[in-house]
Amino acid sequence: MIPNRTKRILFMLGVILAAPFFFLFTFLRKRKREKNKPLRILIIPQLTRIGDVVCATPLFREIKKAYPESFLAVLTTAKIEGIIRSNPHIDEFIIYRSSDLSGLFRRIRELYFDWSFILPVSPFGILVSVAGLIPNRVKLVRRPRPPSEICTDWLSHFRFRYHHHTSVPRAYLQLLRYIRIYDPDEKKEVYTLPHAEEKARRLFRDWGVGRGDTVVGISIVSGNTVKEWGDEKWKELARRIAKTYNAKILFLGTRRDEGRIDALRNSLGDDSVFLKEIDSSLEELPSLIKKLSLYIAVDTGPIYIAHALGIPLVDIIGPVDSKEQPPEDEKSIQVLPLAMEPSSFVFKKSGSVEKRKAAVDAISVEQVMDAVDEMMKKLEKS
Repeated sequence: MIPNRTKRILFMLGVILAAPFFFLFTFLRKRKREKNKPLRILIIPQLTRIGDVVCATPLFREIKKAYPESFLAVLTTAKIEGIIRSNPHIDEFIIYRSSDLSGLFRRIRELYFDWSFILPVSPFGILVSVAGLIPNRVKLVRRPRPPSEICTDWLSHFRFRYHHHTSVPRAYLQLLRYIRIYDPDEKKEVYTLPHAEEKARRLFRDWGVGRGDTVVGISIVSGNTVKEWGDEKWKELARRIAKTYNAKILFLGTRRDEGRIDALRNSLGDDSVFLKEIDSSLEELPSLIKKLSLYIAVDTGPIYIAHALGIPLVDIIGPVDSKEQPPEDEKSIQVLPLAMEPSSFVFKKSGSVEKRKAAVDAISVEQVMDAVDEMMKKLEKS
């Protein structure tokens, strides 16, 4: 069996070597394309990270606002699709499967796209766009570039440079200038589905949550274990919030997290106060988060869902660069380690595991509780 890394290298080399033929076929197809037809656009976001996809949602809205007759498709994976499945601005989802690249190219070619917008800086999106015969290819690029990007960035027609330590969602939106969309709205969007709304109502009713009750959601895990804060700290924080604000604490997770969540709840004692939900899918999660009074987690995907829904949140940043992607507004409080520089970045090589873990460990329960108190005071005044 060929290793995945070898497959990626062969894929890249194959597209680069065949590029002249792809360009010729693209040119011939473009000449046949009728003029004044609505635009057909493909967005290629990061395929594996929930937060990155949520940060891309303003593009979907702004494209449809400027070009309501356009056809908009998004390349995604079956794992991530749930978070944008109900988005009304998307006309089609193209599901990426690593075992079926030929099927992916065939589907993209069938849809005759005019433009692709490639948000990740990695080579994959531009290679797919070239092989998919898309004539106008817009890509985010960075400096310094690794060899794989040096070899492939030239395949894009338009390149917009991302400057490290600046807003990634804002950089995504800057790509739209190439189709004459200026000053776009940066508001993220997450939509919910009727069956998910009904499930959330039923769960809250079964838990005995009444109108006006304070429910604080907590996610103790992260997609990256280096960012995790520690179960003992979560236990102490949950206990203090429940006591101080007479609040119910809802631990959110998946089946994989059940053992850790159960251990926390058993040590906290009162199952009517310390609740759990581990059976909601990604498409159902927004409906649960929408019913929370406050959401707390390390900087991970659901933080961005909460932000898009306008739910007050406390984001335990840890090593993450606070200027790049994490929410930062009146409903968001970032908790950073004191006197430590960021060491985890979106498009830049991160620091060592030890350095990143030290940044999370440096954040105390007292710091996070102070942030909770600050947000609760804001909510009382609003």
